[in-house]
Amino acid sequence: MSDPLEQARQAFVHGIAQFEGGQYDAADAAFTQALTLAPGRASVLLNLGVTKVHRQLFAEAEPLLQAALAADDALGEGWAALGLAQMELGHWAPALRSHENAVARGAGNAAVHMRLGQCLARAGRTSEALAALQAAVEMDANLAEAWSQLGHLRRDLQQPAEAARCYRNALERGADAELHRYYLAALQHGEPVANAPRQYVQTLFDQYAEDFEDHLVGELRYQGHRVLVEQLPAACPPWFEQVLDLGCGTGLCGPHIRPRAGALWGVDLSAAMLGKARARGVYDHLIEADLVEALRSEGVQFDLVLAADVFIYVGHLEDAFAQLARRVRPGGWLAFTIEESDADGAGAAAPQLLPSLRYAHTTAYVHALAERHGFRRAHVHSAPLRWDQATGVAGKYVYLQKN
Repeated sequence: MSDPLEQARQAFVHGIAQFEGGQYDAADAAFTQALTLAPGRASVLLNLGVTKVHRQLFAEAEPLLQAALAADDALGEGWAALGLAQMELGHWAPALRSHENAVARGAGNAAVHMRLGQCLARAGRTSEALAALQAAVEMDANLAEAWSQLGHLRRDLQQPAEAARCYRNALERGADAELHRYYLAALQHGEPVANAPRQYVQTLFDQYAEDFEDHLVGELRYQGHRVLVEQLPAACPPWFEQVLDLGCGTGLCGPHIRPRAGALWGVDLSAAMLGKARARGVYDHLIEADLVEALRSEGVQFDLVLAADVFIYVGHLEDAFAQLARRVRPGGWLAFTIEESDADGAGAAAPQLLPSLRYAHTTAYVHALAERHGFRRAHVHSAPLRWDQATGVAGKYVYLQKN
């Protein structure tokens, strides 16, 4: 029988060949065999971890790469792969350290600098993030995603002309056309995009799920979920048999409405957000779907539908109201928030796509929709939705009853 170390070497060599040929499943099996025969080898741990990253098995990759780097922390490629896995897992602070280590150890290609910039931006280190992203596009001017990330940062810095230039560069280099037309529409006074692209909303909230509440409630002092329930009109019954939390996110509305709900349903496009909502243990049913798709399906009629900070990511609401008219029972209630449009007072103006990539609506617009779809006005409450740089973001809490 051959020596186990020789068998490990052969499995490792086979794994390298399979990896270089893009056969990542086979490479994974070979490196796993090598690791079994020769436990703890940094080179095997590294290659197996990198292979797991290519297979998008990020939770499996992370401990392997950490073990490889504990044995040899000079492995720049390992730090880069670990940083990517940590980003995908939503572990942003460790991902930042990993990317800094990758660059310090000479693994700083354009993609690594781009991801470093994303991590720095997330940490609020804006000037460093700008430098990292600029370095990425200088290293590889054809890296469309780097131009996109640079555009996002320029937009956040309220540099609309520079942001638009970056988005156009990304478009020219093959970036997603629907997404980038949406980004550009938020910065320019052209014809607005009717609705936020599904991919944008889904990706945004999947990535945001891990620290969503700390940021939204803790830092931005978001109160829309609480105020929306607290301000339900006195004409509402004390008990709703069927309640739908539309765009439920992590379930912030759930604990507030649960004492008045028989069956509580939640719908959201983000699987990661729904995971957080499920952990609260207050929902009877959770559905992963676009809100219009969910409403379009056949099912129960609701006595109350809540939509807290949801329509700001939808835009034009005609389809949503058409389906809500089907799913809210006669006499039932619809309660939602809108971000106030600066066109309020100008009639039923179309929704505004703001530089923040959120939509603002006029009360005239939503009331016109309500009338067309069989809802009557009950109450509008004015209060901030959240705070942005110590200034309240003006909002309307709208309450309608189905005829």
